[in-house]
This record gives sequence, C-alpha cells and structure tokens, in this order.
Amino acid sequence: MNSRKTLLALSALLLAAAPAVVSASSVVPYTRMAAADLAPDGYAHHPVLRIDQDFHPNDDYEIAIDAWVADGSPDDLAAVRMWWLDTSDANARSPFGKGVRRHIDIDYKERDAGWDIQIKQGRKKYVFAVDLSEGEAVASANVRAKGELIEDCTVRRSRLVAKKVLGIPTGLRRIDVTCTDADGNEHRGSVVSS
Repeated sequence: MNSRKTLLALSALLLAAAPAVVSASSVVPYTRMAAADLAPDGYAHHPVLRIDQDFHPNDDYEIAIDAWVADGSPDDLAAVRMWWLDTSDANARSPFGKGVRRHIDIDYKERDAGWDIQIKQGRKKYVFAVDLSEGEAVASANVRAKGELIEDCTVRRSRLVAKKVLGIPTGLRRIDVTCTDADGNEHRGSVVSS
C-alpha cells in the first residue's frame, strides 16, 4: 500500500457516522451533498459546529455537526449528523469512510430536549450534547480547563487531535475546545472522556 493510500485508510480511523442513523438518514441522504441541499423540503438546516482536525490528509476538510428541525416543530431537533465538510467545494458534506467502524464509533442518542453525539474509541467516550437554545442549535460538552471541570460548556470552536505513530494518524488523542460556561466566561480545554 503506498503512503497516500495508507494516509487515506488511516484517516478513516477518525470517525464514522453509521448509516444506521435512521432519523438523520430520513431527513438527508447518506451521501455527498452540496451545502445548498442541506435544507430539504419540510426541514430547516442548522449548522451546529465546525471542527478542525489533523486526521484527513487534505487540509480542505473539516468536520461538521449539523442538525435539522422539522417545519411545524420549531422547538424539537429532528436529527443530527457528524460528517466531513469540504471547504474547497463550497462546504459540501460527505459521510466518513467505511473502514472507520473498526476503530472509532459514533452513536447518536435522542433525548427529550435534544441529541447526544457519542464518539467512542476503545474504552474512551467523548460526548457532544446538541440542543436548541433560543432557536439556534448549539453543542455543549463537559470540559476540563486548567484542572477545573466545566459542565455543559457551550462549544464555540473545536479541534480533534489525532494520536499518531510516525506521523500517521492511528486514533483520537483528545478533543480540544473553546467554550462558554453558563456565566458567559470563556474557557479553553479538552472534552472530558468517560
């Protein structure tokens, strides 16, 4: 396997949004989509969070968390999805590669007020809670910053940091964030794993 193929294969170790995400799949197809097509009939699209990453060998790729609200239900999130965002193609979205399931798993858990996105690698689990706040979809997480635990910190920026061997991504080391607590104070830290 040449180094480009190796990098592409290992970049797939990052994340996988499984086609089993029935709610999101019923809202938008599980395929590459232009950003203009992210609001299908009957749904409003809410971009939640763009996440920097150092897994994909193409620097034009980021990770997006998107949410949808059904027309007539403005207070309920109908679906969420985490997937690639291609900045070189007008922020088109595409699913993560198939090989990721062997190493990283993503589960979507619906709650009364929103959704939890659980990113799991081995025994570690990182959670982004996605909820509506004043009509806007936002992500929050429990964050450790300067030794302090900040619960339900609203994430404004994020970066997935790869674990690497000889410069090649082999898994997830941590998720760094900049977030705002309930009092409006900004913090820089990492999402707490459980």
